Amino acid sequence: MIDPYFIKEPAAISFSGGRTSAYMLWRVLQSHGGTLPDYIKVVFANTGKEMPQTLDFVRDCGEQWGVDIIWVELCDLQRTVHDEKRNVIDRGYKIVDHATASRNGEPFDIFLDGMDALPNPIVRSCTASLKIRAIKWYLESIGFETPWTQLIGIRGDEPRRAANLHGKLSEGQEAWCPLFVDGVTAGDVGGFWKKQNFDLALHNDNGTTVEGNCDLCFLKSRGKRMSIIRENPHLADWWIAAERRKKQFFRRDEVSYAKMKIIATDQGNLFDFAEQESLGCFCGD
Repeated sequence: MIDPYFIKEPAAISFSGGRTSAYMLWRVLQSHGGTLPDYIKVVFANTGKEMPQTLDFVRDCGEQWGVDIIWVELCDLQRTVHDEKRNVIDRGYKIVDHATASRNGEPFDIFLDGMDALPNPIVRSCTASLKIRAIKWYLESIGFETPWTQLIGIRGDEPRRAANLHGKLSEGQEAWCPLFVDGVTAGDVGGFWKKQNFDLALHNDNGTTVEGNCDLCFLKSRGKRMSIIRENPHLADWWIAAERRKKQFFRRDEVSYAKMKIIATDQGNLFDFAEQESLGCFCGD
């Protein structure tokens, strides 16, 4: 059987900062003898809305496994930014690290300031700009030519998500989901992390890290977002401010984040929030 983790061509490992994508990284490392060839890059795109535990985990994976993880952030919606003399001063993204990474939604704010409409479940423009495009611009700046392979941490027990991404070409990147090909499940990933000397310090709920990726991402079910707000009410404030600034809702089929905060903090201890299914995204776990 062909090893789905052995990569022979220019590729980027899209590291979301979750347990699944970290496990995928570890499997790729093992298939390459513990050291990645120069043509494989590991890239973490920080939106500024990740939990601090996620940033710690990305740092720890790099240090524990001796792998160079490139941290990128969107800093402009344009591919190339010039000053008043037309000198190139930026390329739409910047390189950061654990110490300098944004923690208050700054890249997300830059994105929203340049958009007429808030992202939503139909038009997921935030993913396209904050993650896919920022990673693409970085790879192009170091000489990657299209098409290249983009490894995404979608498991074998996520067939619907895989169907939307695996083998598809977008913006010069062909998505490859080796965990899906290998049939890896949430149980496999959970079992792996139980044996390690470090882990993501966020709760693992049957293979799902509810607080992973953007803390209150609108693609998460309302029940999950309400539970997060109940435990950490301050996390709702950035989302409330964004909706008020744009005079729109992230989800037109649901109540505002302001109302969710009121419900979660005033009534949250009286009942468990009804659960719905979260929507899939490029971000992975």
